[in-house]
Amino acid sequence: MTGTSATESPLAGVKVLDLSWFGAGPIAGRALAAAGADVIKVETVKRIDGLRAMAPRPRGARGYNLSGYFNNYNANKRSVTIDLTTERGHELGLVLIRWADVMLTNMTNRAVKQVGMGWETVSRENPRLVAVYMPMMGTTGPHRDFQGFGAMLTAICGMNYLAGFAENRPVGVGTNYPDYVVNPMHAYIATLAALRHARRTGEGQMIDVSQDESSVAAMSLPLFAHDNGGGAYLRAGNRVPYAAPHGAYRTQDTPDRSDRWVALACLDEEHWRTLAAGICGHPEWTDDARFSTLASRLSNQDSLDRLIADWAAGQQGAEVVRRLQLAGIPAGLVQDAREMLEDPHIGERGYFVQLDHAEAGLRWYDGPGWRMTESPVSLDRAAPMLGEHTFDVALDLLGLSADEIADLVAEGVLQ
Repeated sequence: MTGTSATESPLAGVKVLDLSWFGAGPIAGRALAAAGADVIKVETVKRIDGLRAMAPRPRGARGYNLSGYFNNYNANKRSVTIDLTTERGHELGLVLIRWADVMLTNMTNRAVKQVGMGWETVSRENPRLVAVYMPMMGTTGPHRDFQGFGAMLTAICGMNYLAGFAENRPVGVGTNYPDYVVNPMHAYIATLAALRHARRTGEGQMIDVSQDESSVAAMSLPLFAHDNGGGAYLRAGNRVPYAAPHGAYRTQDTPDRSDRWVALACLDEEHWRTLAAGICGHPEWTDDARFSTLASRLSNQDSLDRLIADWAAGQQGAEVVRRLQLAGIPAGLVQDAREMLEDPHIGERGYFVQLDHAEAGLRWYDGPGWRMTESPVSLDRAAPMLGEHTFDVALDLLGLSADEIADLVAEGVLQ
């Protein structure tokens, strides 16, 4: 890892071999790429990153280069296709290991063994290497060979138990939340720490990111409630034990939305008095014994929510949010994907970026999620097409001649 100037990206000069697929690994790799690292993603035609085959994609489109999910999670990377399960492919993979500062994978432990990229092997080839392993349950323990994706992970880590209502079945959170958010950022932070150590000492190290444990780390409230209070954490929808009202309430339909909702929270008595008297126009609510204290409001939330819902049904969503915010009450519109893309605040800050993909065309991509005053962090290249950079990497990094590349393509080693 080389030093950087104030105008360089913070990870300029860092080289990453990305052996990951689907969500958690690729997003961690994209974070490194957005910070300036040179990330080479390795796939094989016989076993592509499965996200390439998934929707969403342009209507009627077919092929492995058009998935919105894949393209969003793999911007700023290069793509090479090498069959690491072949003898010659494994040798080429080890050349890339010697080139890399970081190796990243969220394959299962069995798959890592199959491609011969375990820690003993890669550390022997490159003692300075930071090797990040992200199997769902970690590299050790009785469940280390469990397989699954975010939908299973949200159940295993306890998150599903928190979503919905106590009288209904656990419903999850509607998306593979942990492996899209928590897991990749834990891997990213750990990688930065290990890179700093490697730069100072010359020593690489293995990073074991259990996606299960990473997800459990975000579950502190119910776990600590159980451990310290001894009580069960009950599914209660949007309700919380420290605020009332606290929820989402339907407002008037708009020409472009027939289900407009506003989320609001009264976190203290001043919020409640301001909402009841100043915003809703019902000062008598604060004198009602059912709602005069937080404890009484929590005991009568069904009645309270009906009052707030009846009031909200006659309000225009954006206007009532403006009034609530001016009054210092936390509130916001419940927005859909289109509204997020068109959000003027997000737009002015330039979070979403448009990148032109050779097959998918001009598409929106998530931004890095943070910015730095001295070091640029950005996405400026669309996701690579499958094997787009195989020839260049084979020629420049692997040291192969054009004839050797052609022979390896014919043998199925390079694809």
